[in-house]
Amino acid sequence: MNKKEVIDILLYDVALEHSAIIQYLYNVFLIGDPEITCEIESIARQEMRHLKWFAQKVVELGGKVSLKRVEEAINLGKSWDEMLKNNVNAEEEAIRIYSEQLEIVKEDSVKKLLDRVINDETEHRDDFKELLENLRNKKIEESKDNGEIDFEIVRILNTLLQKEYKLILDHLYHFFHSKTWQEKDTSLDIAIESMVHMGKLGEKIGEMGAMPDLSMPEAKHFKGYSAKEIIDDIIEEEKAKDLYKEYSSKITREDLQKLFKWIENHEDYHVRRLKELLRILNRFTIGSLIERDNHKKSL
Repeated sequence: MNKKEVIDILLYDVALEHSAIIQYLYNVFLIGDPEITCEIESIARQEMRHLKWFAQKVVELGGKVSLKRVEEAINLGKSWDEMLKNNVNAEEEAIRIYSEQLEIVKEDSVKKLLDRVINDETEHRDDFKELLENLRNKKIEESKDNGEIDFEIVRILNTLLQKEYKLILDHLYHFFHSKTWQEKDTSLDIAIESMVHMGKLGEKIGEMGAMPDLSMPEAKHFKGYSAKEIIDDIIEEEKAKDLYKEYSSKITREDLQKLFKWIENHEDYHVRRLKELLRILNRFTIGSLIERDNHKKSL
């Protein structure tokens, strides 16, 4: 097996872990039992580590990370019981796929990584089986009495959720391909905070008895981290900040206004972090790049 074939396998694994994360976040947003969601959140965080490990191995082998999904692997479910059964099946399928890869891959470091991940997925499968059994024993009532759903608020929340999802992917691309620790540190910090934002928005949607929009956003075609890329990140973060400010003025719910203001402040901090990164890297000034872009557009 040549290096490209190994990289292709690892890219598939990145996509598989990405799919698992989305499936488990869907559970967290919609399952109303905190004991269950706490356990699922813990498993989702471990899947994020798997994604990071596979992606870093791709870069180590000279490949480019692609944060796609295996759409057919995402099975969301309509009831809590169905969601947990789908999770058991997802873990069993992951164990099967990684075990087959373990048999054909010759690269020792990749084999060790696959062995570690298989061990984790086996534990996750058993955890989901236990959660499913506990759920059935508790006979939890799933029905919600939230009254009529305000679809305009749901639309706003899903618009913001999709924005955060895209920011996560963009900053993770940068994290995997950045050359300096300052770039990596900034990118990962912003990606993690964007994940927190996405979680808060998804939980609000679930509380309303509506469905979070976890469709795959259009990801950036990443060619390399440069000053121009950082400028693009600054612009996207400023757009996000403006979006929260705009929507905050259109709603009357105090809990959402408070959440939007909290996230808006984070987006402002992200802008300042990215501008500071430009200064640290001593590449181009923000003004000169923007002027250059505007000059090109005017030609």
